[in-house]
Amino acid sequence: MVSNDNQLPSDWTTYKLGDIAKVSGGKRLPKGEVLTEIDNGHPYIRVANMKEKGVTLNNLLYVPDKVLESIERYKIYANELYISVAGTLGLVGEIPPILNGANLTENANRISDIKCDSKYLLYVLKSNLIQKYIEREKTISAQPKLALTRIRNFEIPVPNSRSEQKKIAAILSSVNEAIEKTEQVIEKTETVKKGLMQQSLTKGIGHENFKQTLIGDVPEEWEVVKFKDICRIANGQVDPKKEPYSDMLHIGNANIEKYTGRLLTCKTAKEEGQISGKYLFNENHVLYGKINPHFGKVTFPKFKGLCSADIYPIEADKRLLPSFLKYLLMSSRFISYTTSVSGRTGIPKVNRTDLDVFLIVVPSLEEQNKIVDIIESVETRINNNEEKVRRLYKIKQGLMQQLLTGKVRMPINDNEEVPS
Repeated sequence: MVSNDNQLPSDWTTYKLGDIAKVSGGKRLPKGEVLTEIDNGHPYIRVANMKEKGVTLNNLLYVPDKVLESIERYKIYANELYISVAGTLGLVGEIPPILNGANLTENANRISDIKCDSKYLLYVLKSNLIQKYIEREKTISAQPKLALTRIRNFEIPVPNSRSEQKKIAAILSSVNEAIEKTEQVIEKTETVKKGLMQQSLTKGIGHENFKQTLIGDVPEEWEVVKFKDICRIANGQVDPKKEPYSDMLHIGNANIEKYTGRLLTCKTAKEEGQISGKYLFNENHVLYGKINPHFGKVTFPKFKGLCSADIYPIEADKRLLPSFLKYLLMSSRFISYTTSVSGRTGIPKVNRTDLDVFLIVVPSLEEQNKIVDIIESVETRINNNEEKVRRLYKIKQGLMQQLLTGKVRMPINDNEEVPS
């Protein structure tokens, strides 16, 4: 069925998805059969393989040879689209050539025989024009699922000109490419940061002479001391319902970004309605999340406030800079140690006695400053690129809203060559 939408340009048409493409379901394996990790050339695409950026090849599983014939009809081919309909709803992507002829999970639908530009349709399905209906579906039940008929009834605005469809898709693809390239830079810089931390926190800067210690070779000038001999964990809790504590910012585990040491937005204890006892920390405390230590939740707020009882406020003596201590607590050696001693209870947690015996390296204050400066300079590059990605996503969302509704038109003629 075709309908005209008076909010669209006159040379655009609104179609039901089922009128411009074939939408069909995937298929689970026969009862009692299981997927295999052995690559036999017959991949099976699960929702677990579907990400915002498309299909990931990580943890790909395969259809056993003996059941291939029974699910032969449920293959999906290169450049066709999929949409997840159970579990995580509304993940949309294009099948890459490497997965041509893969079998598709029953928790996704295949979109084939597309009568408009497939990449244009991909962006419409990813846009808020469609995703807002999917988000609404998620609130209906505890285990929401997208019905095949509902997907076929999605209303898709389409320019009548195939060239305009292609040009819109090409513009959005170019923004996507910029996002992906910047994210690759971030990933590489993160790798550089890890290497710098590993090197600088064990070998220092410019040393030639080393000594053997219980944690390996370290520069001769460095001290190696137990955590308890240089750091103190705050004791005693305060009532967050009383002033002045109720008006102080409160930091919980959820306010510390894992792996990065970045402090996320936080509110006062009063705004959060906190009622249980909290630790008081000051400008010199480094905060360490003792729950699930493999996440490396460490931050140095540099202000006075309250923190959850699941966080240790740690203050070092004058031999150790707080910013240097933060990186020590984010180091792979510390995370490996705390992870190894935290598994004795249902919820992995690090206790004070385990921290007390951890060995801390202590360079001179001057060298600590240099090490911190080096690591922070790399972090600044990461932060700048992350901000760039956020701006690009915002630009992309704005372009999708404008281009996919015809509010902004692309000057084009049907003889113009547009990259696919």
